[in-house]
Amino acid sequence: MGKVDIVYIPIVGRGLQINIICAMHGIDANFLMSKPMGEDFDKDTEAPFGTIPFLKDHSNGIELNDSLAIVQYLVTKYPGPLTPKSPENASLTAMYWSWAQDYYSFVLSPFHDIITGNNDPFWRNLRLTDTLAEGGKETGVSNLTVLHKKRIQYIENHLKKMNMNKYVTGDECSYADIFIYTCVQTVLETGGFSILREACNGEPFKGCHNLMEICNNVGKIPKVIEAVGSKFKDCPI
Repeated sequence: MGKVDIVYIPIVGRGLQINIICAMHGIDANFLMSKPMGEDFDKDTEAPFGTIPFLKDHSNGIELNDSLAIVQYLVTKYPGPLTPKSPENASLTAMYWSWAQDYYSFVLSPFHDIITGNNDPFWRNLRLTDTLAEGGKETGVSNLTVLHKKRIQYIENHLKKMNMNKYVTGDECSYADIFIYTCVQTVLETGGFSILREACNGEPFKGCHNLMEICNNVGKIPKVIEAVGSKFKDCPI
């Protein structure tokens, strides 16, 4: 069994997927809280790129400061149910994970700034000013809601065309399914994202039957249930 430190903050974000992967692969994970929401770690001075999540594996000393690098390292170093079974499966999994990454980066992450009232113009490459510079909060929410609908329609149309099975790459859950699940449930359940739910008249994934089926399947996995607990209800975003 591996023993790793994972640094993040108490939101769903890009961290919960790593928590779930560790649970499903039997990895002994010590979760540390970073400043400004915890005192275990200072991302500005201790993380190579000044961001989180951050991982340190005590078995070999490797340190990683990128979400995809962390995810791929864990499922490769410590094989388990989420480890890709073939080069084809690995490539498809990375592709679908990247869809979730883009959705998170360009939709959910800017919403974080609106929800929390963050207006630091030099935070994460001016992402706040991209969504709020012209027209303020109301316009920002409106624009991001349009983008949300466009991005989820792309994945839904694709899944329908591919006649997807239980998960995005077939009958077995992948780490891409885990990230998709955490993104979708964040929108559906966290308190802060009521702002997007309201903008979508209470149905942010209306018509996305294939996407929701995948999330429902992930949510039934015992280790996922155990790792998630009440986090979607407890986390603000």
